[in-house]
Amino acid sequence: MFSKSALGWCSFSAVTTEPGRYTYIGLFLTTLSLLQLELFLTRIFSVTMWYHFAFMAISLAMFGLAAGAVLVEIIKTKAKPNTTLTRTALLFAFSSAVCFVAQLYIEVNPDREILNTALAFVIIAVPFVFAGMTVCVALTRFPRHTGSLYAADLAGSAAGCVLTIPILDHIHAPTAVLLNAGIAALGALFFACDERPQGLSRTRIAVSAALCGVLISVGLVNLSARLVDIRWIKGGRNYGGGLYEKWNALSRIHVRQNDSRPFGWGLSPRYTSDQKVEQLYLNIDSGAATVITKFDGSVEPLQHLKYDVTALAHYLRQDTSVLVIGVGGGRDILTSLVFGQRHVTGVEINPDIIDVLGSRFAEFAGNLQTRPAVTLVHDEARSYIARSKEQFGIIQASLIDTWAATSAGAYVLTENGLYTKEAWVTFLNHLTADGILTMSRWYYEAQPAETLRLAGLATAALTDAGIEDPRQHVIIVRKQDSSESGQYSVATILVSKRPFTSEEIDRVDQVARSMEFVPVLTPKFAELRDFEAVASRSGYANLIRTYPLNIAAPTDDTPFFFHMLRATDLLKPSTYQGMNEINLKAVKVLGTLLAIVTGLSLTAIVLPMLVRPHVRNGQTGPMVTYFAAIGLAFMMVEIGQLERLIVFLGHPIYGLTVVLFVLLLASSLGSLMSDRFGKYIWLLPLFLVTFVVGSPVITNRLIAEATWLRILVSAVLLFPSGFLMGMAFPVGMKHARRREGAPAAWYWGINGAFSVISSVLAVVVAVFWGITATLLVGVAAYVIALLCLRSGRNPDLASTHG
Repeated sequence: MFSKSALGWCSFSAVTTEPGRYTYIGLFLTTLSLLQLELFLTRIFSVTMWYHFAFMAISLAMFGLAAGAVLVEIIKTKAKPNTTLTRTALLFAFSSAVCFVAQLYIEVNPDREILNTALAFVIIAVPFVFAGMTVCVALTRFPRHTGSLYAADLAGSAAGCVLTIPILDHIHAPTAVLLNAGIAALGALFFACDERPQGLSRTRIAVSAALCGVLISVGLVNLSARLVDIRWIKGGRNYGGGLYEKWNALSRIHVRQNDSRPFGWGLSPRYTSDQKVEQLYLNIDSGAATVITKFDGSVEPLQHLKYDVTALAHYLRQDTSVLVIGVGGGRDILTSLVFGQRHVTGVEINPDIIDVLGSRFAEFAGNLQTRPAVTLVHDEARSYIARSKEQFGIIQASLIDTWAATSAGAYVLTENGLYTKEAWVTFLNHLTADGILTMSRWYYEAQPAETLRLAGLATAALTDAGIEDPRQHVIIVRKQDSSESGQYSVATILVSKRPFTSEEIDRVDQVARSMEFVPVLTPKFAELRDFEAVASRSGYANLIRTYPLNIAAPTDDTPFFFHMLRATDLLKPSTYQGMNEINLKAVKVLGTLLAIVTGLSLTAIVLPMLVRPHVRNGQTGPMVTYFAAIGLAFMMVEIGQLERLIVFLGHPIYGLTVVLFVLLLASSLGSLMSDRFGKYIWLLPLFLVTFVVGSPVITNRLIAEATWLRILVSAVLLFPSGFLMGMAFPVGMKHARRREGAPAAWYWGINGAFSVISSVLAVVVAVFWGITATLLVGVAAYVIALLCLRSGRNPDLASTHG
């Protein structure tokens, strides 16, 4: 990718020196900017590409870091460390802005424009290479200070993690990338402050960095500034315009005018009224669609909402309290008002959607937040319900994960705490004595696995509640498919705490006939044998074993509702039929991504180092294995802990912030204290096993506690193992350097290469075998690393961590 002549001045000789105080600040700012760039790109890629390609930003970042370490080892000059740090940090700042803007002009469509997609990924990987060079030089050129410098590295990453959310909540995301380049340039300025002045070139570097610092100040003063914008979104060009656009850490929201035909995925074909309804089109991440319906207080213009299959529960329970999971444009809330329900509480995880309904377009939407019968809440629904003292007559969730997402495999590889057995038990416990839990999902006629899995969730949750015959408590009705393909429609499941009465079953049949809906399962009827089986205790267990896909109820340890492929299913011909294409598309992406990052890591990181004689002669097998193992282990543990605590913390942003921040901060402190406490690193597997075994017990007991207490508990659970994890790299480097000629940059590269692979492998393990398995693989890798550390000793290494 780069020639030696072009970057030869970026490297260094074997002369060692001491880092100045500004070097620590420079490294802190560089890694802060690095982590923010990574997270900004995942958010932006979620809009410009499908969600599973947003995951590429993480892998590209880690690959670039490891590749940068390889370049540091390959390119040799006599430049002083801080000269190299200044220049590579400034290149990181400059390239992060230029490369980001350049890839915005490339049409990226992973399904059609493969070469364009690859080109965009290559361009965006360039700044991470320069960042990798910077971090590698800082951690390998000051051998007596590896622990303290690694602490600054991790502390910068922790700060970047915390700052990312408020920045995205207040600054236009593409513009935030440019402002972030200014932070990186300030890091270069601090690296330059520890150099001795060497002519005009040093002044130019300092001036350039200062100008980027001014850019940050200007951008922060004008938070609404748009220095650059996305050119392409999923499915085509971004023409801009519309009534409103807002980015935050969860999504990009875009509101525009819509035609006046009533909107509804499950709208009955019997609805033939010519009455027009004013609506605004609400688009989330350019792939998820809903509408904001004009409401003036009168429900007469909204009668079409009664014709939607998602409204079925309201025909059975009236004058009751309703809780809506996922407010969106407010359709389910309006449905409750149309049916005259006593009170409706809408829980929405995205604060900007609440703002759209309650502020930006409040008058158009009917000022819902001011109506006595309506309460809007910004929270994660499962956590809110678990903490609530109220019981509800209806708990409703209608297509809260959209067709646009699931059809592209967006959520197939994403955990969802609403579709697990434990979540449904919580929901059932917060219903009134005759309350109904109702959810709507897609029904695929060729293979209705998604609806069967919903039924399986109902059976598992009811069985846990002691219900002997779950079928008496479950009704499923679907809209009759009217699409040209004849493949999919919307199905609604009703789960009652008490058995449905004959009158209620007859009422459902009557509504279904009048609306031309199709009953799928009632206590008296089953459209398919599979639905009859899934609703009984014995039939459910047998169907799980024999069905082509995994329709077993997801649990908090395997919260991947949309992932229905078993590892062994990939070898079966039946897997490649019907609805499986949705699962297969995401799994293929994951498998391809794993192959790509493994191949790139081997060819661009491992092989270039192996061909160099001094690397082959200076390395030892145990130390190579050690650094590979800790790279793999750290990501396995980090991703496993993140997935486990997201449900407990009740919000994906809380989960990301708390887990990453605590782990990085604890690891930073562990690295800083590695000289004093490094001998205790042998306790790491014990602390991790304690977390694996003990955290579910603690989190299950405290899931309904206040948010601040759950954050504190999470920090206490994470800190001990994070502290010891931070020691692994500096302790390993200390051992490695006791051998003359040890290739420090090579070890850093190996560590990075296996971190890249592990970032994808951890997801593979989690979706196929569960979060606990992911954590245990991380524990096993740390055990292997520690055994290698012991076996890698020689007589000269008698004194170890002191």
